[in-house]
Amino acid sequence: MPSALKSFSRLFTDKTAGPAAALFGIVGVGMAVLHMYQIQTFHFPSGLFKAMHLTLALLLSLLGLIVATPVERRWARRLLSLLALVALVPFFYMLSQYQALIDDRAFFPNTPDLIVAVLLLALSLFVAAREWGLIIPGIAVLGLLYGYFGFLMPGDLLYHNGFNLERLIGYTSIPYFRGLLGGLTAVSASTIFIYMLFAGLLKSTGGLDLLMKIAFALSGKSRAGPAQAAVIGSGFMGMISGSTMANVASTGAFTIPMMKRFGFKPHFAGAVEAVASAGGQITPPKMGLAAFLIVGITGIPYVEIIAAATLPAIIYYGYLMFAVHIQAVKLDLGATHEARQVAGLPLTDVSMLRAFLMHGHPILAVTVLIWLLLTGSPANTAALCAVEITLALEVVKRVVLGWRTPVAMVKSMGAPILGGLARGAHSGAQVAVVVAVISIMVEMLSATGLAQKLSYMMLDLAGESLWPLVFIAALTCLVFGVGMPTSAAYILVALLGAPALIDLGVPVLAAHLFVFYLANMSAITPPVAVGCLVAANIAEAPFMKTSFTAVRLGLPGFLLPMLFIARPELLGLGAPFWLQLLTALLAGVALVAINIALEGTFRRRLHVVERIALLPAAFCLFHHSWWTTAVGIALFAVVIGRQFLSAPRPEAAAA
Repeated sequence: MPSALKSFSRLFTDKTAGPAAALFGIVGVGMAVLHMYQIQTFHFPSGLFKAMHLTLALLLSLLGLIVATPVERRWARRLLSLLALVALVPFFYMLSQYQALIDDRAFFPNTPDLIVAVLLLALSLFVAAREWGLIIPGIAVLGLLYGYFGFLMPGDLLYHNGFNLERLIGYTSIPYFRGLLGGLTAVSASTIFIYMLFAGLLKSTGGLDLLMKIAFALSGKSRAGPAQAAVIGSGFMGMISGSTMANVASTGAFTIPMMKRFGFKPHFAGAVEAVASAGGQITPPKMGLAAFLIVGITGIPYVEIIAAATLPAIIYYGYLMFAVHIQAVKLDLGATHEARQVAGLPLTDVSMLRAFLMHGHPILAVTVLIWLLLTGSPANTAALCAVEITLALEVVKRVVLGWRTPVAMVKSMGAPILGGLARGAHSGAQVAVVVAVISIMVEMLSATGLAQKLSYMMLDLAGESLWPLVFIAALTCLVFGVGMPTSAAYILVALLGAPALIDLGVPVLAAHLFVFYLANMSAITPPVAVGCLVAANIAEAPFMKTSFTAVRLGLPGFLLPMLFIARPELLGLGAPFWLQLLTALLAGVALVAINIALEGTFRRRLHVVERIALLPAAFCLFHHSWWTTAVGIALFAVVIGRQFLSAPRPEAAAA
């Protein structure tokens, strides 16, 4: 909600900002402080805090919608204002009735309980529809209809006895504390929200601008220049944002025009941004928030998850940067100073030293966060520490800069600190709502037994053979991930695809990373490809051409999950680190071979025989036996050696 955030920022500079914007800021900051207090003290019981988390998320989301609605649309603003008031009803009801619900009415809710549960459900579906579109609430409604009318369903697969209305409503939230108030909402409240809060502060205090400046400084002298900067910068931003579409819209606004100006074709520029942004969702430490959901669903320690996901993420971005370089060679492009100086680039007019002095403290907080995670600290405690460091250092910076005028000093803290807290709380509220709503379908699939039946059906279709099942599960993940944010897509496919793979002996972590990767890749997979849709609009390029280019550039996102199954040592599962590293290196070389074969260019244009030879070389490198690996290395070395030996010398090329 960029307009909502702009309106909140104006609170500190513009006296005309309306009461909705003021309430948006107050509720956002209050929600942020409440979550920080809970993580620090564990004051509220888990069930009560989940209810507070969701109801406040609904309230803040509705306030954000009010601020984003033009003043001319009075009736729309009035309706949203009424719904915001209604959102207070379940909040105060849960505060007053929580103990009675868990002690006296855990299985026999009274009429007010059911009314509040229906109210909470309706508000959640409405907000999810406004924030994320109709797909996610539509899936939840289908789940509820299936839960109620299961006795009318044909066949053994879909039939179940059906739930009566009281039991169905209980499964959505209270008194069972499932569905909207289930385990995934607990993960959202205890862990995901505090990371979104940190992301908001990282943006408002200039940390992400500094990361983008570093990205452009690192890539400025490379052959592909701005495109490499877009890959690095979008990877940084994607790790923080938790949404492919949001990242494309934010960083793509200046990286895509820059790539076009540099000489890349519009569809290629859009595809690079979409693929780089999608990669941020699979990159530790956050992995698009899915890392914490994997912990919540599987119970695997967080450190093991990010340790397994690190090398695949490096391969993904290494391949993308190599593909961009090859495209620059193919188009005969070269980096220039002019191409790096583009209007709109963050901190363009500030030296690197001054940028570090002004905005380096959030980067320090990121460093502390990663160190705490690697040393085994709880994920939410580590994030809280990062938030506190950022806040403390930002206050110190403002005091140092404005100590001569105390009033100006206090006012200058408003936008970066309070605005950052509100921004992060709003992002966390949006994620909380979508996770809660998709949890309704998860609850219905589990309670009716359909999830287990679907796993058995997939096993039957595959004949209980692993690789047919892998391809069926991959297709399922790509289909069910369409149009969803990363967290919602993973939740759904983890329930549908992972159990069948685990039943055939695939390690639990490998199965969950398999479905997570492919669900995330649906953002760049035609015909929907929502990430490419946003990028194509910015690039003014054909959508389908951008999407198919993105599939080629994002090839590791489709092939690496297959390696998780075939060679789990890539994830470090049951293998020493040297073997994990060697497997990752071979996989990276295989992907490079495929890219060179597809582009037909390395040092010079490839002969058709060379292109053909690289494909079996890649297959042999992917294969797990050592003799095929040796054959693959030999084929690759012959082709690349010919490229170096037959390429013209620089002097001759210049002449």
